[in-house]
Amino acid sequence: MKREIVSDFKQYVTTKQLCGWIELQRSSYYYKSSNGKRGAKPSEYTLTVDGQLVPNTQVVDTLINDVFRQEFNFYGYQLSTEELRAMGYIINPKKTYRLMRENGLLLEKVPRNKTPRRWVKWRKIRDAKPLEHLCMDIKYVYIHTAKRNAYLLAIIDVATRYVVGWSVLYTMKHTDVILCLHGVLEDFKAKHIMLRTDNGSQFIANGLRDFCKANDITQEFTHIATPEENSYVESLFSQVEREVIRCYEFESLYHCRDVFERYFNWHNNKKRRHALGRISPAEYWNTAFHFHPVKPPKAQNGEFVKGDDDSNKIKNKSLSLVLPLTNSEGELSLLNQDENENVLNRFKNSVQRIGG
Repeated sequence: MKREIVSDFKQYVTTKQLCGWIELQRSSYYYKSSNGKRGAKPSEYTLTVDGQLVPNTQVVDTLINDVFRQEFNFYGYQLSTEELRAMGYIINPKKTYRLMRENGLLLEKVPRNKTPRRWVKWRKIRDAKPLEHLCMDIKYVYIHTAKRNAYLLAIIDVATRYVVGWSVLYTMKHTDVILCLHGVLEDFKAKHIMLRTDNGSQFIANGLRDFCKANDITQEFTHIATPEENSYVESLFSQVEREVIRCYEFESLYHCRDVFERYFNWHNNKKRRHALGRISPAEYWNTAFHFHPVKPPKAQNGEFVKGDDDSNKIKNKSLSLVLPLTNSEGELSLLNQDENENVLNRFKNSVQRIGG
C-alpha cells in the first residue's frame, strides 16, 4: 500500500521525501522480488580428497551401490556422511541430507507421541474427595540376597492418604503400571480420576495414556526436577524408607512383598498421620467421607485390623509379645512342630525300653 502511494505522488515530490513522510525505507520501496528460492543455489559438484570435482549424481550412485547395498545397513544421513568421508569425499551432513532427500533415500521418521502433556498447575491439592486425585510414583528397594534393586510402585489417595494400590517387581514396565491401576479401578469402582505422576518412562508410555483415556483417567505430569509437586507420594516413600527399608534386609522378592503387604495394611488401618488429625487413613475416610466409606481389608498373616478385633475371636487367643509370623515363617514353625513331636515320641520309646 505504501509503495503505491509513493508511485502515485513521486512526480510531485522526491521519493526520499515521500518515503520519509510515510515512514517507508527506500530499500523496501526499490526491492523487487525475484520469485525464486532464497539463498545461494546448491552446488552441483562435490570435492574429493584428491582435489577432483565429481558430480552429485556420482555421489548418489556411491551411496546406493557402495553404502546401502551392505547387508543390514540402515544408515541415516549422519552415518552415511561418515561413510562418504571414509571413501574420500569432502562433504558435510547437510549436503548428504539434501541429496538423500531429493533421491528418496532417507529413512522413515520414527513416530513420536504428539499428544501434549498436561502439567501440574497447583502444587497443593485442596478440597479433594476420595478417589478424585491419586498420586503415583516408583521407589528403589534393595534385595540383599539377590544384590539388586526391585521397584516399588505405590498409588496413594490424596484426600485420605490411603494407599489404594502397590506392586513390587524386579522390572517395572508400563504394562505393570496398567495392571496395578486396573486393580485399583476394580477394587474401588472409581471414576473421573486425576492421576498425578512424574515423567518416568513408564508413565509417559503410549499404552498407559491409552488405558487412562479409555477409563476416564486424566494424567497430570509434574515439571522436570520438581518432586515437591508430587509431595503426597514422596512423603509416603519417606516413611517407607524410615520404617521399612532401613529396618529389613530382604532375602527375596517374596519376602519383600510379604513385608510390604503387612506394612501397607498397617499404614491404611492403624498408622496415625498428623495430616489427618492423628488418626489412620481408613478411620479418616470413614469419618470425614461417611457417604463413601471404605471397607478395611481382612486381617492377614495373623495380624488384626481395626474394626476386626471381635471379642469372641480374642477369647481363645493367648496374649503374647511375639510378632505375627509371615507366611514363610509360619510354614517353618509347622515343620519344626512336627519334628519336635517325632523327637518326643522317640524319647518316650527309648525310656520305655530302658524301664522294661
